[in-house]
Amino acid sequence: MKLLRVLMVLSLCLSLGGCAYLVAAGAGAGAGVATYAYVKGELKVEYPYDYHAVWNATLRGLKDLRIMVEQKTRDELSGIIKAKRHTGTSVKIKVINKGSKLTVVKIRVGTFGNKEVSIRIKEAIDRQLGIK
Repeated sequence: MKLLRVLMVLSLCLSLGGCAYLVAAGAGAGAGVATYAYVKGELKVEYPYDYHAVWNATLRGLKDLRIMVEQKTRDELSGIIKAKRHTGTSVKIKVINKGSKLTVVKIRVGTFGNKEVSIRIKEAIDRQLGIK
């Protein structure tokens, strides 16, 4: 079912002229699979994990990358983390609770986005969640 959903999203993205970069990461059935797309300077990641686990993994991932959290606010529906890299570049991460075992994370680095750094942040979150 998840594979079908990923294939449908990939088909949609390709039909829109390649405006998005989409990847499925993870290993096999039963393992945590995170899908992500980079569109208009923002990396959007869907994690099949509990909201609180993803929130905590995001904070630990930023700490591992030595990205300083300046502000964090959240409730049971969503949260926002504002941080700064050592270069002074801003990082904004939205963590959105989509229900049991589905959490969306949106990452924007700088005003216009930075795909490479966004993916590095995603990978740091993945490691904290045990996704390889």
